Amino acid sequence: MNKFTRPLLELDFKHWNGLNPYFSQEATNIPSIKRILTNIQKLGFLPGFKPKTAMDIVDEINLCLSKFTDKGVDYELLASIFDLIQVWGGQTGRGPYVITKSRYKFNEWRENYLYGALMALNNNPVGALKEWMKISGVGMSFAPKHLRFWSKKYPVLDTRISLLMCGSRRLLGKPDCYSEFLGLIEPLADNYSCPILEAEKALFAFSQNYFVNDRLEFKSYNFQTTVNCDIAKKLIVLNPG
Repeated sequence: MNKFTRPLLELDFKHWNGLNPYFSQEATNIPSIKRILTNIQKLGFLPGFKPKTAMDIVDEINLCLSKFTDKGVDYELLASIFDLIQVWGGQTGRGPYVITKSRYKFNEWRENYLYGALMALNNNPVGALKEWMKISGVGMSFAPKHLRFWSKKYPVLDTRISLLMCGSRRLLGKPDCYSEFLGLIEPLADNYSCPILEAEKALFAFSQNYFVNDRLEFKSYNFQTTVNCDIAKKLIVLNPG
């Protein structure tokens, strides 16, 4: 534990776990998901895919993963899984399509994606992250989203979660930092009596409700709820400015 994770022990886990919009059954209300899906479909990827909710995307990812086998690898399926996870993560996943345009060179890095997937399936999260970060446009704040789905046991580590865990983006510095992240979130999950995947879902929802994306600072607009506002205030005091 550290000074940032200690206040999170008092978090109302059940409340926040049910508010994570990226696992919502309600009509998709995440503009960044809509934007990236629209943009990459214009480029010819995921044609005909029309999810109505965020959970539709999650379900499609899991369906595709259930079809995956390392015997006679279906690389078209592998590419679809990559695209679906990038879409689920929102507009910040546009890098391989717009910024570096590496998605057009899938055949050049498909083995990297495959090897990362196999490492994730074999309980080597750091190795998986290192392999995926060889793909141009996939950074340390996005590779863990792939890890979450492939492993079904290792949670997402992004800017919001790093800020909650240590007050900065330090955990996103390199893949080896993921082990430190696990050491910080596991006690919280034990305290909430839940898997670490579920703990991360709740922590993300808490952060999204109160804070801007890139620092521990209150949003300038109304919160969806004021549950655990005292904890949010404590975190801001711990990391002023």
